[in-house]
Amino acid sequence: MTSKFNKKKINLIPNRKFATYLIISVLFLSFLTFTYNEFMNTNKFYSFIQNISEKFNYQFLNLKINSTSRVDKSRVLKIINKHYKKSIFLIPLRDISESLYDLNWVKGVNISTNFKNTVNVEIFEYTPIGLLSFNNQLFYFSSEGKIIDKYKNKFNENLIIFHGKQVLKEANKFLKSLVGVKKIEMIKIKEVYYVNKRRWDIKLHNDIFLNLSEKNIEDSFNNYIKLIEKLNNSEINSIYSIDLRNNEKAIIRFK
Repeated sequence: MTSKFNKKKINLIPNRKFATYLIISVLFLSFLTFTYNEFMNTNKFYSFIQNISEKFNYQFLNLKINSTSRVDKSRVLKIINKHYKKSIFLIPLRDISESLYDLNWVKGVNISTNFKNTVNVEIFEYTPIGLLSFNNQLFYFSSEGKIIDKYKNKFNENLIIFHGKQVLKEANKFLKSLVGVKKIEMIKIKEVYYVNKRRWDIKLHNDIFLNLSEKNIEDSFNNYIKLIEKLNNSEINSIYSIDLRNNEKAIIRFK
């Protein structure tokens, strides 16, 4: 009995053209995988880039760096120059930047290349606002309360010496309070003591000690100036300390 349906011939072997494309694709992907592994596992990739860069003069040969006043320039050059003549495309900018951040006085770093032969480095330095006295040593510190470096008496600067626990957290606030003081040039502060984590005692360059109000620092300074203006040099030199914690009166102790 003949079937009512037409029989279709099923070909289990794929089209020859499709099979050719498939084989070529597999071989090409295998070649790419092999090449990638060879380059990455044996550093051949980096050697290849380096060789090409040397051939076409794309090497690190020039360094442009801004001037710095406190960062040790020799240490900066030591970090950067070890990459001299390396392919400009293989300069590890992030690693260099992180190494520069580890140097004293470095607050920020911008580093880039011209994609030809030059590395550009811009270094931003911390600005010290005072000196911290700790374990009989002095340290520069910044407005952020960061200890920058050990004090070296080689700069012409007149920084106030700060004493006391947690003084770094309050030092910048104290210095800002001086902005509102009238005739601030008459107050030459030598050292500052943060007392009981709440108020300030001051030692001036004339060796007079001032006990300041806890809440009204500006008023205390202004009252000191009013008092000093009424005294002569001999009277001023005989003063040991002035208690200005009560803004209605001043208690003077003589030597």
